[in-house]
Amino acid sequence: MSAGTADAAGRPQGRRVAILAGRGEFPLRVASAATAQGANVYVAILSGAADPADYASYDAREYRLGQLGRFLDEVKRREIDEIVMVGALPRPSFGALAPELSTLKYLPHFARAFQGGDDHLLRGVVSFFEGQGLRVLGPADIAPDLVAPVGALGRHKPSAVAREAIATGFNLLAALSPFDMGQAAIVADHRVVAVEAAEGTDAMIERVAGLVQAGRLKLGKGDGVLVKAPKLGQDLRVDMPAIGLDTVTRVAAAGLAGIAVKAGKVLVGDRQRLVTLADASGLFIEGVA
Repeated sequence: MSAGTADAAGRPQGRRVAILAGRGEFPLRVASAATAQGANVYVAILSGAADPADYASYDAREYRLGQLGRFLDEVKRREIDEIVMVGALPRPSFGALAPELSTLKYLPHFARAFQGGDDHLLRGVVSFFEGQGLRVLGPADIAPDLVAPVGALGRHKPSAVAREAIATGFNLLAALSPFDMGQAAIVADHRVVAVEAAEGTDAMIERVAGLVQAGRLKLGKGDGVLVKAPKLGQDLRVDMPAIGLDTVTRVAAAGLAGIAVKAGKVLVGDRQRLVTLADASGLFIEGVA
């Protein structure tokens, strides 16, 4: 159960935070950090994304997206005033929401939110929760140590060739921001070889690995960089890019030299394990201001 005390009527005292938990390690890490800070934490486990077993020690309940009304009723009953949305969640189709009766009254808002790209949808989600009187927090507001720092995270550093590729990659992502595309690209052999789109970062890396294995892409020593950064103007409270152990494993398998992320704007998974794996694989991980 979450930390905190209750008054004579059984109502929780102190900070009250709801965490909408998607897939991956970050929701659990945010829940742990909030609990350590003495907050009363309630975890809404998004069905099909997060594993309920991971939250057995928390005050938690599983919800479908179509049960938004039920979730809000619980938030109001608990007098929760802050919410964090964290973890991966595939973009659902509006028609697949299968709303319960308690959710039907909110559908017009989300029908408008679905009429655009991911940024438009997420802005709609934020405005909805703010309209319900909730303060929307980002994972970095609760657990700032999850955010990439400036500089090398391990013992390896980018070569001069890699630094040139990093600059190219970040310039590319900034230029693509208005098109609401992905948050990552791979630059190698003095050119852009892949840009993340709807398939996600992992699939993009695997696509490049296939090019290398097929001999269609030649990588020199110290060449080949994954760059990751948010889009310009992106709301980092609800859509902060992230890297984890799987990212490092795939980058190493593709034969790339390393990873560069925007410092302060990208979440980094279990940092100790991440650095150990990167060092053992001969990869650099660099936070760039």
